[in-house]
Amino acid sequence: MFARRLWVRAVLISCLALVAAALTPLSHLIPIDLSGRIDEDALTGLLSILTNSMLTVTTFSLSIMVSAHLAADSNATPRAHRLLQQDGRTQTVIATFIGAFIYALVMTTMLNVGLFESADYPLIYVFTVGILGLVIVAVLRWVAHLSGLGSVEATIRRVEERAHSCLKARIDRPFLGGRSLIDTPVPGDAPAFQSDSFGFVQNIDTEKLNDLAQDWAARVFVTVRPGDWIGKGGALGYVDVEALDETSENALRGAIAIGDRREYDQDATFSLVVLAEIAERALSPGINDPRTALDVIGRITRMVANLPVERELDEPYAPGVYCQPMERRDLLLATLDPIARDGRTFVEVQLALQRAYATLSEHRDPGVADAAMALSSRALSYARDGIMLVEDLHRVARFAPADHMAATSAAEPKTSVIDALGEERNSSFFTDS
Repeated sequence: MFARRLWVRAVLISCLALVAAALTPLSHLIPIDLSGRIDEDALTGLLSILTNSMLTVTTFSLSIMVSAHLAADSNATPRAHRLLQQDGRTQTVIATFIGAFIYALVMTTMLNVGLFESADYPLIYVFTVGILGLVIVAVLRWVAHLSGLGSVEATIRRVEERAHSCLKARIDRPFLGGRSLIDTPVPGDAPAFQSDSFGFVQNIDTEKLNDLAQDWAARVFVTVRPGDWIGKGGALGYVDVEALDETSENALRGAIAIGDRREYDQDATFSLVVLAEIAERALSPGINDPRTALDVIGRITRMVANLPVERELDEPYAPGVYCQPMERRDLLLATLDPIARDGRTFVEVQLALQRAYATLSEHRDPGVADAAMALSSRALSYARDGIMLVEDLHRVARFAPADHMAATSAAEPKTSVIDALGEERNSSFFTDS
């Protein structure tokens, strides 16, 4: 998190001025004799170029970045704006511009106060040329990066990359590196450690919890997941010890970060929710872009379909900590189901959803397969309420893995697709999508 901040990279590049000043005693090691060719005027001129140009380029680049982020905020989703702020390439390029400006400013100040001798000018000049080379590379990268900065497609790709990295981290460390809480129930007499604030669970440090468990010769049972909302006084987990004092409870509480918003790192579901929000925004009447929704459906389906069944590692990173599994049903309910609701009037969206559910209904994880079947019936009910033509409903129903529609009220029973449409859903009137 610390390395993703723009000012950190700018400071690192700015520190090259101090490095150059510290290396001036080694000027004699330069293989080419430049002492008679480079004087104070030549060095001052080169530093002036950096000082004057970098201030303008930095201001211009920052305005472009802000405009692109605002465009992503309005056209995609506000949650994507926060992710774009962490874009490594944008930060590196702008940090290079800011760092080069500060470098030139510091070196000019040192030169004016007489900290350097004429014998030091060649090394400083060579160092400044190297900084200029970094700026040229950054400008070329910036021009290439600007082609998609802030666009919906680039934002979707960026969110998908983050979702993929989050899911991969979860696959590599199932149960957050601990053991399954499903297979080992919480002892009935285990005392709970509670949250002292309201917010979302952002991070669970299972290795720190494991260290505490080893010190106490106990087991820690974490009952919350990253992304869960927790209230003040809500149970974060349990420890199988006789009693917890305030110091021990504070230590356990300190291993679970709680904040006012969800974060991407451990919360794999959140990245997919952001993708779904982009699709929902695209389906709004003001944008009316169902093809973006189709793109998002395909990406979500591909990532969920590739999820393996979550199993404990043979040698867990935190063997003394027991965690909840990633809830696959909630993942689908929070992503594909809202798209089905908001895209109920779009035939192409309902077709893509039913194809996705058909694929996921064959998933090796029973939780994913059962959720896909349940959501397929929900999508059929949405389609019945939104699609005007019966022929289009037949097309959607033909691809649905579910054979009934979800009830739309407590008094209404589940309705079979055949009864709802009045005809066999495998009618040959339409043979393709």
